[in-house]
Amino acid sequence: MAQISHRGSSTRRACPCGALIAADNTDRLCHRCRRNARIDVFGPPEVPAEFWDHSVIAGALAERDMGAVLAAYRHHPQHVSRVTQDRMAGWLGISQAQLSRYESGENPIDRMDRLRHFAQTLGIPGDRLWFDRAGIQSQAGPDTGAPPDVLAAAWDASSIARSVEETARNDLAISRRAALAGAAAVAVGPALVEPLQRWLHPLQTMSRWSSSSAISEEELAALQRVADGLRGWSGRGGFGLARKAVLGQLDELAERLSRAPAGPTTERAFFIGAELSKVAASMSWDAGLHDAAQRYYVLAVRMAKAGRNDPFAALCLAAMARQMFDLGRPEDGLELVQLAQYGTRRSATPTLQSLLLTREAWAYAQLGRVREFERVVGLAQDSFSQRKAKDEPRWLHSFDEAEMEGVIGARTRDLAAGHDPRLAVAAEKHIRRALDLRDPSLVRNRAFDVIGLARTKMVAGQPEEACDLIKEVLPTAERLSSGRVLRKLQDFAKESERHRDLPGVQETRDAIRAMRTA
Repeated sequence: MAQISHRGSSTRRACPCGALIAADNTDRLCHRCRRNARIDVFGPPEVPAEFWDHSVIAGALAERDMGAVLAAYRHHPQHVSRVTQDRMAGWLGISQAQLSRYESGENPIDRMDRLRHFAQTLGIPGDRLWFDRAGIQSQAGPDTGAPPDVLAAAWDASSIARSVEETARNDLAISRRAALAGAAAVAVGPALVEPLQRWLHPLQTMSRWSSSSAISEEELAALQRVADGLRGWSGRGGFGLARKAVLGQLDELAERLSRAPAGPTTERAFFIGAELSKVAASMSWDAGLHDAAQRYYVLAVRMAKAGRNDPFAALCLAAMARQMFDLGRPEDGLELVQLAQYGTRRSATPTLQSLLLTREAWAYAQLGRVREFERVVGLAQDSFSQRKAKDEPRWLHSFDEAEMEGVIGARTRDLAAGHDPRLAVAAEKHIRRALDLRDPSLVRNRAFDVIGLARTKMVAGQPEEACDLIKEVLPTAERLSSGRVLRKLQDFAKESERHRDLPGVQETRDAIRAMRTA
């Protein structure tokens, strides 16, 4: 017990927190620490502001690694009593084994709902967080190369062009390592949905906003050829030469648009820019850069609006909804889908209606609303049956019957895993149908189908068959170097944990871990 001399003639005991203990207090702890010691059996103790300044925990926060934050919190020297993994797991509502995998980095924590829950439970101050941007500005600050705020920009053609140019140029100037280290949080909730509601309003006029020469038909044709070529790269991985090429072309196009007057060719050039921006978003998402992906999806919506193509803007909103589903934000995803549906209620083709309905069903599957899911799936199938391929725009051709069946099958699997295992039979039927119909050249989509089928087998209690499917797709996944494919494999590894005692399952889990480490 620490003794502190007081006025030369008596000693005062000190609590481990540094506070002096009253003379009539026979405990080794001060009153505050004793109270916290009782509380932290059921929840985390109160900690002072300087708790978060400790070098280890501050470093984990700076690295944007929640698993490292959890480990640093547990081992913080300021705790009165030892925080074991069992105790912290109880606070967080997870198992000790889950916490151990989070802390070791075996299972990265990237779901928005889980990040928010852990931060709220531990009382991490809002200004220390790197996610959930609602009400929290990026810590990068205005002078450290932070990307433009695309949600706040004005909705007129010249502002849209400048916003695209600034964003693409900013991203071209930084490396992948810098992008990953300095990634801002995605916008969620009202901070995301409310600014996008302006898409429903008429665009501010473009008349007389530039006196330069108009974009010619020859320029437009050349731009379209380049965009068509770059679009084919979107399935080849999320970062590197392909993404730089897309951003470079987007930057040049935006610079040209910033000097072009109003007119039909300018509007068509804006639409080409919307297509390029959507490709950039998909590549960013694949690379794990959710904040960059969100920026380019927003820019795609804005450019499609300037290009007078509301249906394509709705397609981009649907892609943003998928991103929200991936981040564990089904309510936000549902709002984005409903915004797209409302904005195209008079202009959507049967294929676009079907696509938006499958996204709506996706939200209901994540929310566990089985009846709404089944109702909307039926509506999606009815709408799709009314399509006439020759009347559909080329940018909707990728949503064919195989894609619809794959989405329905995967979402039915989600419901089977979380609510009713008997639905696994229906899920497998839809996914196998997707595989039968899928174009063999769509290698990444087929990989998603096979992984989805394996996860369905796991739900159905057939782990050996599930692992055989994963072993079949691993060589393809390795060649693809796709971040999204790897994350789906990691989901399978998590779901197979309860069968890890089976040699085949453990072997498959080890192969996935080795691929992730590589």
